Amino acid sequence: MNTVAAITVLVGSLIAAAGIIAYPRLRLLVRAPARLNEGERARLLALLPWRGLLDARQLERLPRLAARLVTDVRFIGCQGLDVTHDMRLAIAGQASLLCLGATPGTFALPGEVLIYPDAFYIHQTEPDENGLVDDLPLLASGEAWDDSRVVLSWTDVEAALAGAPHNVVLHEFAHLLDFAAPAQEGAPPMADADRWTHVFGEAFEQLREQGSPVIDIYGAQNLAEFFAVAVEAFFQRGAELASHHSELYRTMAAYFDIDTARQPPAFEDLF
Repeated sequence: MNTVAAITVLVGSLIAAAGIIAYPRLRLLVRAPARLNEGERARLLALLPWRGLLDARQLERLPRLAARLVTDVRFIGCQGLDVTHDMRLAIAGQASLLCLGATPGTFALPGEVLIYPDAFYIHQTEPDENGLVDDLPLLASGEAWDDSRVVLSWTDVEAALAGAPHNVVLHEFAHLLDFAAPAQEGAPPMADADRWTHVFGEAFEQLREQGSPVIDIYGAQNLAEFFAVAVEAFFQRGAELASHHSELYRTMAAYFDIDTARQPPAFEDLF
């Protein structure tokens, strides 16, 4: 094969590869927006304990946001778990709560959501205070890999919908919201993050120095984890967060445009 022919073959291969890679994104650009039918919309709201806190605009927007996740993200059951449509709706609906503000920030959709039946082991990559990385795997209920993958424990998803203080879906998708604003650790996308940074910085230092009856001490690791556990507390224990961390609560309520302290979410065992 001469040089010209070889270059032609190489260029053709690169173009074909680029087309394969770009096809999913191009398909999303040309197709009609994803929609849930009326039955799916009703079921979505029935699965969300916070439905009574949403205004008319949010009740209209939530199914559109959730439809994108249900349609465009691969939900994969692990260790033999059979992923049902209700499971997809429950996860997509909770993730979409984070994008309902009056001037909402959004996150890049993950390529896939892996769902384990229960907590799972992950390899540790973060060094400890001595700069060492533990060789032993860590038992986890969730994990977020930038915008490529979210991993969840279904047992923990169910527990949160039933009223447990921790919410693995909100925690991991809060990380995606944080990733969408790379210039500011521990903050969602917003035009002016000065007040957010001040309030969250003070609350973070308070957690590290004094602890909190509402915010999990896991958030004392760094601002990114503090944001994620604060999101959990805001949606799962809003009244308690408002009582113990009033300024933090007001800042989050203004951003998410939801008053989770106004009435208790309708937590129940749905699965």
